[in-house]
Amino acid sequence: MNQHDDGRDRDHGWVDPAGAGLLAQTLGAMADGVDPASPTGPAAAMTVMSRRVHRRRTAKLGGLGGGALALAAALVLGATQLAPPDRSEPLPATSSASPSALPEIELREGYQPELLQGTSLACGVNLRDIVFSPDARLVAGDPETITYHADGEWGVGQTSVPVGVDGNTAEEDVQAPTLVWTDANGRVVDLGWWEEQSPMYLLREDGEPAAYEDGESSCLVEGPAGSLPDGTYDIFPTSIEYSSSRLLFTDEPFQVTVEDGQPHWGTGGQEAPVPIEVPGAPDASLIEDEGLGSAVIDRTGRWERRDIYQVIVENPEALEGRDYLVEAWCSSSDPNDSLSYDQVGEWGNARTGGSIPCNGQKVTMDDEAGYEPPPVPGAPDGVVLTDVPEGVVLGYVRLVPAG
Repeated sequence: MNQHDDGRDRDHGWVDPAGAGLLAQTLGAMADGVDPASPTGPAAAMTVMSRRVHRRRTAKLGGLGGGALALAAALVLGATQLAPPDRSEPLPATSSASPSALPEIELREGYQPELLQGTSLACGVNLRDIVFSPDARLVAGDPETITYHADGEWGVGQTSVPVGVDGNTAEEDVQAPTLVWTDANGRVVDLGWWEEQSPMYLLREDGEPAAYEDGESSCLVEGPAGSLPDGTYDIFPTSIEYSSSRLLFTDEPFQVTVEDGQPHWGTGGQEAPVPIEVPGAPDASLIEDEGLGSAVIDRTGRWERRDIYQVIVENPEALEGRDYLVEAWCSSSDPNDSLSYDQVGEWGNARTGGSIPCNGQKVTMDDEAGYEPPPVPGAPDGVVLTDVPEGVVLGYVRLVPAG
């Protein structure tokens, strides 16, 4: 069952809606058993569909522990099924998974929450039978797991996918994004979160909308508390228009592998040209050094790790005016790569983003920034990664006190 976060990116940056027709063609190809990532399939034209989304955002806040934070969501993991624009070799299509290896999943066939009534999206429906808008589409960024430190302890990591709509769609008429899961046979096995009307435009406060997955399926017969069994699934970012047309919007899917009950996206197994040390999970050294946030990318293990750690300052007025700077390391198979980041929080007139070379050497950015208390009490601070090239194997960026 999915829920969603909120935010507003003042520079929307969504891609041209011409990609919507290609998306519909891709979905049709998948439903008919065609490999959409083949050289002659729809993915051959994917260069017109940018997957790069500016991902600065903050969390919607409530209470965690003593009342610092409550996120309305949890976990989604996935890797793009179709080839990203700058990738020469496409990842395997979902149809490459063996349907015979799928576990038995007993679904609430035909179940629809009220918001989906009148549409073709329901539990157990096959992808080929779902009607999506041919003229509008969602634009999803890369999943990343965010963990918050509040009230003296780390919370549970939650992975989000930033999602927006193309420029021709009014966000006042669009539901906040959620995530729909399908199995290797194309059946809908999780509808996501549709429990109440929540327009996307309300979510643009200080970042951008994002969809979350809590690891529980709304389609299983045992109800929303049930978790999907191990296997390979596709995850579609999805939304709906409220108007009489009742159109469904989506983007190309992420592929996720659930193993031992844990979802994983993106395989690792790469070797760093220049080894660098990255922290474990969570980043304990960040708190020891009185830092406010860090970001980790690690592709050396079996599965890719992309973690964001952000601190919710208990007494922000005590830190007002204190200078912070960015320390970073990056190692890539391409020496020309660079790792880009943004700072989260209030930082006066100082530059709040940048990029570092991926040569394995430590970089200390010399533009110190003075801390300012957040306008919303309890908002987190830290850094987020905004561009991670395919060749990057290890990366670590952190925001710590200057001097």
